[in-house]
Amino acid sequence: MRVIEQGAIAAGVDLEDFKRSIHFLSDDVADDAAPLLALQSAEAAVATATGRPLTARRVEFVVTRGGWRRWWFPVLPVQGLVGLALDDGAGGWVDQPLDGAWVQQAHDEPQLVLGDDWSGRAGSGDLLRVQADVGGADQTTKARLRQAVILLAKEWLEAGISIENEDAPRMSFGVHRLMKQARYRRPCEVA
Repeated sequence: MRVIEQGAIAAGVDLEDFKRSIHFLSDDVADDAAPLLALQSAEAAVATATGRPLTARRVEFVVTRGGWRRWWFPVLPVQGLVGLALDDGAGGWVDQPLDGAWVQQAHDEPQLVLGDDWSGRAGSGDLLRVQADVGGADQTTKARLRQAVILLAKEWLEAGISIENEDAPRMSFGVHRLMKQARYRRPCEVA
């Protein structure tokens, strides 16, 4: 998966909310670099580990073609299908119409379905480029993911500013459990 969003991607956890939740007492803007880096890194780690980006973004997947009619997205939810293209064999892509292709079960087990009338079936090319808008978890899941991001960023921030000689920090049990509860695993890849 490659993020192709043109604009800035909204943060799932605001820096000010994060600082309040960990009782970060500095109002100096120069002190925001370390907490912001920890927060951004933690959010990326949680989104990758769970397959659930907290906020919406446009992404691209490259899938090997075959006889399949369904391909399960490795993330959820899928807000919408944006584009499909077949490789041209020379490093480029040939855009295909979306007619005859759709997303099914977008918020549960999102699948790209290529119907019999999808015109790309007649095209050549070994690869299919799928572009879609994904992310933006439901409120219950988002609350758990936000908590995991905050806890993980706090651990990383404290480990980074600690003056004691400690071993490299490990993810706490709480962070691990929150991520495990929200983790999405696609049931299969293609059918």
